[in-house]
Amino acid sequence: MAEREESPVENGREDGTGAADRPAPDGLPGSGGIPGPGARERRGAVAVLDERGVVVTWSRAAERLLGVDRSLIVGRPVTDLLTEVVVEDLSEGVTVGPVLDGGEAVPGRWGLWPAGPLPGGIRSGVLEAVFTQSPVGLHVVDADLRVLRVNSAAVGMRGIPEREIVGRPFTQVYERFTPLPVEGTLRQVLTSGVPVFDRRVSGYPRVDPLREHIFSVSIFRLEDDAGRPLGLVASAVDVTARERARDRLAVLHLVHERMGLLLDPVRCARELARAAVPILADVATVALTAPPLHGPDADRSRTPDETLRCVAVWPPNADAAPEVGTEVAPDGRSGGGPYIEPQSAGGPTLVAPIMLRGALLGVARFSRPARPDPFEGDDLHLAADLAAHTAVCVDNARRYEHSHAVALALQGNLVRRGGTTVGTGGGTLETAHRYLPTGLGTGAWFDVIPLSGGRIALTVGHIAGVGPDATAAMVQLRSAVQALAALDLDPHDLLARLDDVTRRLDEERSAAGSGEPLTAQCVYAVHDPVAETCAIARAGRQTVLVGRPDGSRRTRLLEETTALGQEGPPFAAEEIPLPVGSTLVLLSGHAATDDPALTELAERLTGPPPARRLSADALDALPADQAAVLVARTLALDPADVAEWDIAPALSAVAEARRRAVARTGEWGLTEDAAFPIELIVSELVTNAIRHGTPPIRLRLIRNPADHTVTCEVSDAGAAAPHLRRARAADEGGRGLFISGELSDRWGVRWLDEGKTVWTESAYDP
Repeated sequence: MAEREESPVENGREDGTGAADRPAPDGLPGSGGIPGPGARERRGAVAVLDERGVVVTWSRAAERLLGVDRSLIVGRPVTDLLTEVVVEDLSEGVTVGPVLDGGEAVPGRWGLWPAGPLPGGIRSGVLEAVFTQSPVGLHVVDADLRVLRVNSAAVGMRGIPEREIVGRPFTQVYERFTPLPVEGTLRQVLTSGVPVFDRRVSGYPRVDPLREHIFSVSIFRLEDDAGRPLGLVASAVDVTARERARDRLAVLHLVHERMGLLLDPVRCARELARAAVPILADVATVALTAPPLHGPDADRSRTPDETLRCVAVWPPNADAAPEVGTEVAPDGRSGGGPYIEPQSAGGPTLVAPIMLRGALLGVARFSRPARPDPFEGDDLHLAADLAAHTAVCVDNARRYEHSHAVALALQGNLVRRGGTTVGTGGGTLETAHRYLPTGLGTGAWFDVIPLSGGRIALTVGHIAGVGPDATAAMVQLRSAVQALAALDLDPHDLLARLDDVTRRLDEERSAAGSGEPLTAQCVYAVHDPVAETCAIARAGRQTVLVGRPDGSRRTRLLEETTALGQEGPPFAAEEIPLPVGSTLVLLSGHAATDDPALTELAERLTGPPPARRLSADALDALPADQAAVLVARTLALDPADVAEWDIAPALSAVAEARRRAVARTGEWGLTEDAAFPIELIVSELVTNAIRHGTPPIRLRLIRNPADHTVTCEVSDAGAAAPHLRRARAADEGGRGLFISGELSDRWGVRWLDEGKTVWTESAYDP
């Protein structure tokens, strides 16, 4: 249907005459609509019919109600609605009645209303109730953003008389509430027709000029029957209390989140100051007393030192705030709860003592120099909660520092004293180590353990965790490594047994209520100077580096395996050649192979001879997170210091073995007093191997000039384990191992892939 001509009724007139020419009621200019004296009567109808039943007015409300576009019905008989309306889709009925003018029916004019409309008096009462009794502030604004009407709630919220509001620009009336963003939002809704809900607007109303208030504002557009914008309705609700409560809860949550994992009193103080700005204060400062700052040593003082020292200021460049590190004068009221200082030039200030179990740990001060808002009771409660939580965290940090200091002292005394040292290991190795019992180092250890036959065991380990518990577990595992090393086990066998020890200790810790499971990393290597090999095994991800005399390096020596105490495959193990002049580097943790410090160390240890000297400086350059670093360089063992013979499986061979041993000790320059015990030891061990062992049998003597010892080893292929026992007076045998043990300084049994080796070690005077 072609666009219809504008109906005279819609223009507020009827054939050029009628009540529409009269002034519009309710102070709304240009009302227009169906003739009649009251705006409520004219606006009630959604459609108007003439005396013939032809539709002359069809508003947008009629379109929404009956689902028929005005272009399809205006100028047509109302009976045509029967063909246009789908009755089943209607959610509301329609009432038809005469159009009233001053209480009198207008001849030939009929109107359509939604079914069951409120009588005019009730509709008027509802509107008046909204504007006089609703707690929601309402503003009616025209298209020029001038205020046409406000309700009593809006007047009360702002403290501005109605006469100073109506007729004035909205932004001028509410200039104390960031008017520019509000004006932009109003014009946006007026242009687009899209309402805005729950827009937050803040400011200082005239009724309460010292406190910032926050309002939730929603804006809707007013339209005429043709959909043209007439103005806006803005509703406002004061949500200050709700928003302030939410902000305070957010501050408390932030402090709990940031401070919960901190074990440093100063960092706890800094997080408190940061979290308090800008919600609680514009400037926050925190000062602590001596005990939290000085750690466990402060506890030894007979009289408590309550000298306050500023440790945190936020923002850092705040004016009139004390500098970090300066002393702060104590307040006579610092021993109680939070309080508000009298108003000063710097604005209101809230003071919150940080106390725990009656002891003063510090004081937090919150000031508002940039805003007039006074502190309220809820602010005092928040400051009290913040101070209480900070006190607990600071005390926990103190306790941790105390236990950490104890653990470090214990660790340093149990492992090695000093930082970086260079020395020798049994004359077959030159070793250097760096030990830093700090941070992760509270559970780290290293050892250089002499073994039989001039062999040296090198081990570096690390317990997961810090503190005394980790130190105690470290001591237990380190002792277990030393005990297992005395059994001369292969490296992978030793780690397997150490894994059993770790699991047993973990079960004991769990039964005692210890929180974290016990796990550890360990690398164990055995250097054999005679065979010039190194058998090595690793549990975990520790870095192992091998450098050879020709300058080549191996950075990926072993595969990564699970740590001790965890389920996984067997531990990685390998036996590698390690000729004289080679270097072995063991770290307590994992380091990147391209780490510059590690690369520099490797270059120093594998370069030309002038640079191959073990240097403490090279170790000190390694990352500080490596608590234990052990470096070993293989030294030469003179072939003349090793003698080895095959022994025939007959008792007649004992005499020949003794003769050869005496001859070799003579070549080494041993005195008769030093050589005689070795001769007897050779006789007893060879006799036992012939009688109780299985061929082949071998005898080996090793002299170590560095530590002035001679090692005697007798090997056979038998699996029978020798036992030391005391023979009775009438026994003809059973004294071999006893005699050997008495004549030597150390003795033991080393199990081989096939058979065993019984060995003794005897010292001699040079």
